[in-house]
Amino acid sequence: MIKLFKNTRKKLLNEGKTSKYLKYAIGEIILVIIGILVALQVNNWNTGRIQNNDSKELSKRLLLETNQNIIILDSQIKRLNKSLNASLELLKMTGTNYKEKEIKKTDSLIYEIISTPRFELNASVLNEAITTGKVSNMKSDSLKNVIYEFPSIITTIRVNIGYIDTHDDNFLFPRIYDLISLRQVDAKFSPNKKELGESNFPITDNRILLNDIKFESIIDNKYFLTNSLLLIYHDTHKKLSILSRLLSKEIEDN
Repeated sequence: MIKLFKNTRKKLLNEGKTSKYLKYAIGEIILVIIGILVALQVNNWNTGRIQNNDSKELSKRLLLETNQNIIILDSQIKRLNKSLNASLELLKMTGTNYKEKEIKKTDSLIYEIISTPRFELNASVLNEAITTGKVSNMKSDSLKNVIYEFPSIITTIRVNIGYIDTHDDNFLFPRIYDLISLRQVDAKFSPNKKELGESNFPITDNRILLNDIKFESIIDNKYFLTNSLLLIYHDTHKKLSILSRLLSKEIEDN
């Protein structure tokens, strides 16, 4: 093609047809420009197609991760509610008439409050989307905004779990260790009760905790810390549900 253009220009010059040569040259330039523009358009279209495919694939993986997180969080919310209710039950049972309370019920409530159901957001795909900048290829601005909120949500969850862990390590467990047999509780309710077995020491009346005002204050504070975490879990569940809905729409639109 280039050789054809070159021969045509040479022929026009040799024939002295300067005006026709100029028109032909201009036409040739226009054709070249059009060719470049078409090539750019095709390249842009191909790049856009690749980005859309990548974005759709990322959205699918992120949707799977999000829905799995929702399932896990549902179970942790149920466990946290159970722990919260155990704290309230213990508070109702505290006082000088502790010997009127059921020993087995007391032990079961103690076992329930010594563990904090924790939710660690699985965010491998989410982190990939943010760190690689692929979030910017998504069409929905609402989806982008929700995704960018999650690093802060993850930090908030970790900080509040840390508050409870610090409280339990510094106050709850030392008080339990001082006053009752934890092994006696585990021997009844722990999943490892067969391996642990009964305590080798005389049976203690763990209800004595109910007559300890310091223990009552510890459980009172534990309730507030747990309730704060539960509210955060509920907010996170709402955000995950919104993220799931927006991702589904993003996949449909691509």
